[in-house]
Amino acid sequence: MKKIAVSIHAIENFTVDILKGLEGFDYIHVDFMDGIFVNNKNKNLDVFQKIKETYNIPIIAHLMVINPFDYIKKIINYIDIFLFHFEIDNNKDVIIKEIRNYNKKVGLAINPETNISEIIPYLNKIDLILVMSVKPGWSGQKFLMSSIERVNKLAQYKNKYDFIIDIDGGINLTNAKLLKNTDILTSSSTILKAKDPNKIIKLLRFSDENE
Repeated sequence: MKKIAVSIHAIENFTVDILKGLEGFDYIHVDFMDGIFVNNKNKNLDVFQKIKETYNIPIIAHLMVINPFDYIKKIINYIDIFLFHFEIDNNKDVIIKEIRNYNKKVGLAINPETNISEIIPYLNKIDLILVMSVKPGWSGQKFLMSSIERVNKLAQYKNKYDFIIDIDGGINLTNAKLLKNTDILTSSSTILKAKDPNKIIKLLRFSDENE
């Protein structure tokens, strides 16, 4: 059985009603983009506080930004897991330590072109690895099938290190069945654009059990 994260964007005209009526999911995944690390820009920091005040569901902050230090203190009180990208130039050990100082969980997100071998030295330092199964940016992109092999390779290290695997990008009911080694399935369009989003959440949750 999978954990399910509903993904939303930190857009300017955000309203908490986007999640109204949804049931049976485990995380709210917020995509925050600085317009530099990725071309798109979604920088509404108020989103985190609004969600925290409305829903009693853990919040994953996925920061697609050049400098995570610009945002840590601004959102740390409202989130549960702080995700930043491996591909940035900052000292990742320093960022991880800073998040730990706030007693929060920390994770690394990796782009499709990043080799799994590059992140091995960090697996004993983090709580979560987010495998991007599309290029980071807007939702609705097509799932990259190569992501399945990347997840499987990463899963080989789970017996040695204590971390969980999340995947984000183009997740649907078909490819979810192939992602046996993921712990969290993160989805935006498949859930939010469905006629019956709660049915989709349930099907995704049990996707590795229904053949």
